[in-house]
Amino acid sequence: MNFLDVDVDVPFVAPIDALNEFYEEPHGLVHRFSRMAATDFMLPDRVSEIAKLDLCLKDITVRLLNRDPPVQFRNGTIRERKREGFRYALRHWSKFMKTAGIKVRDTVEFSFDENEQVLSVEKVVPYVTSSS
Repeated sequence: MNFLDVDVDVPFVAPIDALNEFYEEPHGLVHRFSRMAATDFMLPDRVSEIAKLDLCLKDITVRLLNRDPPVQFRNGTIRERKREGFRYALRHWSKFMKTAGIKVRDTVEFSFDENEQVLSVEKVVPYVTSSS
């Protein structure tokens, strides 16, 4: 039996970080991670800790390195309660996606620089539907 003609819906739930690594730059620690874009965006716990969002909510500087020329702006954060503690997200995610040229299901590569306290969108890989 062959099911090549069946189109399966992929859930709109962002997966666990596909790329989750730290690397040292001469000036400090940089956390790289990759996410599938969804209707909201939660910062990885490690990034929230590095940004010290648990001490106080604050705006984060965002750099869109995927744009030509690159764009930089400040973006607010929000706190949501989870079972043990809190998780943190970016405010106005839909506006952020539009500015960054991100669509739901695109894969986005991010980095967060500990010293500069900057979240960078390094690359956006468009979602491609499989066609028969």
